[in-house]
This record gives sequence, C-alpha cells and structure tokens, in this order.
Amino acid sequence: MKRNHIIIGLIIIGLIFNIGCSTKAAEEAANIMVEQSVTIETAKAVQGDIESLISYSGRIKPVQEITITPKQPGKVVKINYEIGQEVKAGDVLYQLDDIDARLQVNQTAAAVELSEINVKKISGSTYEQQIAQLKSALVAAEVAYDNAKTSYESVKALYEAGAESKFKYDQAESQLRLTEQQYLTAKTNYDSTEQKSALENIATAKAQLDQSKAAYDIAKNALENTSIKSPISGIVAARNVKVGEFVSSAAASYVIIDNSAYTIEVDVNEAVIGKVQIGDIVKVFINSISQEALSGTITAAAPSADLKKQTYLVKIQIDNPPSEIKGGMFAEVKLIQDKAADCIMVPLTSIVEEDGGKYVFVVNEDKVSKTQVDTGVSNDKEVQIISGINVNDEIVVKGQDFLKDGSTVVISNN
Repeated sequence: MKRNHIIIGLIIIGLIFNIGCSTKAAEEAANIMVEQSVTIETAKAVQGDIESLISYSGRIKPVQEITITPKQPGKVVKINYEIGQEVKAGDVLYQLDDIDARLQVNQTAAAVELSEINVKKISGSTYEQQIAQLKSALVAAEVAYDNAKTSYESVKALYEAGAESKFKYDQAESQLRLTEQQYLTAKTNYDSTEQKSALENIATAKAQLDQSKAAYDIAKNALENTSIKSPISGIVAARNVKVGEFVSSAAASYVIIDNSAYTIEVDVNEAVIGKVQIGDIVKVFINSISQEALSGTITAAAPSADLKKQTYLVKIQIDNPPSEIKGGMFAEVKLIQDKAADCIMVPLTSIVEEDGGKYVFVVNEDKVSKTQVDTGVSNDKEVQIISGINVNDEIVVKGQDFLKDGSTVVISNN
C-alpha cells in the first residue's frame, strides 16, 4: 500500500514537471512573436502652410438677373429672341405697334417748327422794323416839341413886353402843351416796345417753343418705348409674350441673365466671418458638372449678423464660369476656418490618440519610438505639429496600430 502511494506521488511530480516545461515554452514562443518585425509605411514631417477648411452649401445665381416689362402698354407685332439665345445690351427683344406713336411724333415736330418760326418773326426783322417806326415817331415828336417850346418862349417875351397879343400867347402855350404830350406818348411807346413789350412777346414765343419741344421729346420717347430693348448683355432666361398679345407693365415679358459670372450666397457663423476677407480666393465644387474645384472670389461679407438666423452673409463670385453652369445648381464652398504658416506638418493618419493624449511613432533605423505631440490646425489630410518632433523626422503613417514603443519595424513604402 505504501508502495502504491509512492508510485502515485512520482506520477504527480512528473505531471507537474511536464506542465512547467509547457508554460515556459509558451512564454518563449510569445517572446519570439513579440520580437517579430512589423511592416509599416512612413512619411517625413515637412514644413509649410496649412489651412483648415469648412464647407458651406448654396444655390448658384447669375451675377445679374433683369426682369423686363414695357414702359407703356401695346400690342406685340414682332418677337426677335427666344429662350436660350444670347443678346447684347440694346438689342430689341420685341416690337410693339408704333403707328399712333409715329403720328404723334410728326404732329409735335410740326408744332416745334411753327414755334421756331414765331420766335424768329418776333425777334427778327419785323420787330426791328417796328422799333424803327416808333423811334422815327419819337424823333419827330421831339422836334415838334422843341419847336413849339422855342416859339412859346419868343411869344411869351413879346407878350410880356406888350408887343404881342394875348391870343397869340395862349395859342403858343396850347401848341407847346400839345407837342409835349405827343412827345411823351411817342417816348412811352418806344420805350415800352423796346424794353418791355417786345421782351415779353419774345419770352412768350420762346416758352411756346420750349413747350413744343417738350411735347416732341415725349412723343419721340413714346415711339422709342415701342421697341423693347435688353438693358444688359446675356442670355434669355424667360419669354412671356407672343405676337398679337396686348402687354403692359403689370407682368414681366422677358428675363435676361448675365452669364459672364455667377454668385453663391452662404451663411457663416461668427467663428468664420472674422477670417473672411473680401478678395480671398476660395474653392467651389459643383458636383453636377465636375468633381474638380472652381475658383471663386469673396466679393461681400456682412458687417453684422442676421437678426433671425444669427449668421453672416458671404457672397462668392465665380468669374469666367464653364458653360455647363446653370442658375439654381447646388454648390459647395470651402472657406478657411483656421490656418498656420511655416509650420511642421505630418499626415493626419500618423496621429494615434491614447488616454487623452496624441502620439506619433518616430522611426529610428529599424526601431520606433512612441512620441507625444501637441497639434494645431488640421484638415482632412494633414495636421500641424506644435511640439514633439522636428522637420524631416520619419513618421509611421500606416501600421501603427500594431506598434508599441521600441517595436522593430520594416519600412515598405509604395
């Protein structure tokens, strides 16, 4: 019995020995696995400028859209442009019936001609002849008055000396008073005609001429308004009239858009508006026509927020747009949210976040060191490194999930 116990004990000791040997082998195998190299891809830390972009969306609008209505009602007799056709500023889009307008122009033109003749008549040779006649009468009256005055003084001297009768004296005095009155009348007629009456007549005639010219200009303008013209160069976006239809200013007849440039309006928050500058170049994406970015220029930025939305309006203009762009298309604009100049940058994929910190694996020959870094501005490709590494440090960008500090690596950059 005792012998059996000894045998059992030996068996147990053997089993324990075998188990211990197996555990040690497993540990050695694990250590071998840890020591195996990890294949990675790397990139070097570079120095340059980095921008953080934020996307906003909006609808594309033509830089100018003009709604055209006739200035006066009328019947359409001719249409010259259809939707989609290009027009130049001053081109006649459609024509209204102009028969009555032409008759009115002819009538007012005749009135202007008559008024001009009347002005020439009053201020010309007829007036000069009238003045000459009045002046001649004035001179004659003055001579008669002077003669009567001389005669009266002679008769008066004789009468006072007792050499002339009272009858002769009274007759000479009466003649003096008569010629004096005739002289004053002639002088008044001459002065009033020359200085007042003629001037008033001329002024009246000129006023009538001005009135006739104004009526002519109105009639001429009405005639011109029967030709409905495009105020800008562009493309016909809408036509709402047809031949034979009576139109008025109550409804739009044409819509013309200026397709030389397009604009996009977006609403940005206060964190972005402070970094927006008029003249900045931004990227615009219109996926319905192309995956490539177009160049846009910021042309306006609101100085204050919209009271309802609490956002700031920013306008972006696309100059020399491709012909495929149409008003109303959806566009995405990428504005600068933050930027850093002349800084150290690494690919965004190289950053490992752990326990609230950020790390990169720096390659030194065939080993890596896990290095904590402080980051700054980032975008969808790169991130700014404020501290932790230097320019030209080789950084793991792929395979870092299998690394730890001091791991052996094999670089396999494609």
